Amino acid sequence: MRTPAADLEPVVVDPRKLRRTAWILVVIMLVGGFAIYFSYLEAAKREANDDRPSIISRLSNQKDFEFIRQDSSPGKMSDLYGDVWLVCGISAKQPETWAATREVLRKMSERYADRKDFHILCLTVDPDNEGPEVLAPLADSLGAKLPEWWFAAAGQEYIHKFLKNDLKLEIIPRQENGKWIFDPTITVIDRDLHLRKGTAKVSTHRRQPFPFNFEEAAKMDRESAPPENPQRTTRKLEELLIHVIDYTLAQPITKP
Repeated sequence: MRTPAADLEPVVVDPRKLRRTAWILVVIMLVGGFAIYFSYLEAAKREANDDRPSIISRLSNQKDFEFIRQDSSPGKMSDLYGDVWLVCGISAKQPETWAATREVLRKMSERYADRKDFHILCLTVDPDNEGPEVLAPLADSLGAKLPEWWFAAAGQEYIHKFLKNDLKLEIIPRQENGKWIFDPTITVIDRDLHLRKGTAKVSTHRRQPFPFNFEEAAKMDRESAPPENPQRTTRKLEELLIHVIDYTLAQPITKP
């Protein structure tokens, strides 16, 4: 049987209980907010101190194509799978477009000369005009020996798409006024076919990925490096590249 509405007593509001409840909720919100804030600071701090190379993407191990190398021998990209390798686009007939990059590659070749699991792959962006007869003298001038350092040509369209789409470079190679325009950035490929960049601390709580564009670094040095350290940016980027190579060489294969 329902109680008649007239017999119901109104709820008596206790202001003290309401205030106490409100303060409890405020305290809970403040404690939760501080917990989230400090958790964020700790996560940012861990991230800022994490010097592992960043991963851009991963090459598909289903993709493979053949090259003609500087000694006219054939080679396949899959020959490099499972090792650590550097890859970049070049123009043998335009040495000025990758001068800083070339010097860094030469240093890396010397530094890791005793490693059988380290390679350098330089892909000409003009394979129709830069076959082994052009690549061989270039390789000899730099002391590039197979199987460590490849200077290679393949189908032009495939190389251009590989550099832009697979290596995630800024531009697809093209000709302007008879000159090749291309991105000579070096990409590090690890044993699992991950594309790697270096990361450097840019603030107390933040690290930023940096591409290995040594031509841009050399340009910055020419424009703004102090006289006492004329290659400041280039050297820092070179140190970062060495760190990434050392890190990836120390890692095992983890993906099929």
